[in-house]
Amino acid sequence: MHKLISGIVEFREQHLPRHAERFRELALAQSPDTLMITCSDSRVVPDLLASTDPGDLFIMRNVGNLIPPATDEGISIGDLSEASAIEYAVLGLKVATSLCVVILNVAR
Repeated sequence: MHKLISGIVEFREQHLPRHAERFRELALAQSPDTLMITCSDSRVVPDLLASTDPGDLFIMRNVGNLIPPATDEGISIGDLSEASAIEYAVLGLKVATSLCVVILNVAR
């Protein structure tokens, strides 16, 4: 817990001032150009791995980075949260205009 709190303090004191303008912009709207689907594994840090800045990636995380299949009508046969996140990224945020969807997996 100490590491978490220290990290938050460090962010507020060192990183937030450097990115203050970007966070003000992101408070109004986001326009990421990439949807990244990855697992919930704590070893995967998408922004760090891709060297991206706040707002560059729309990240969807779940166990095993699995996406339930859909019916012929396009209805998800599993939990709707994954389908909802993809739909929001493509239709709401327009990440499809760059056609960039990345699925990131942990390998040994």
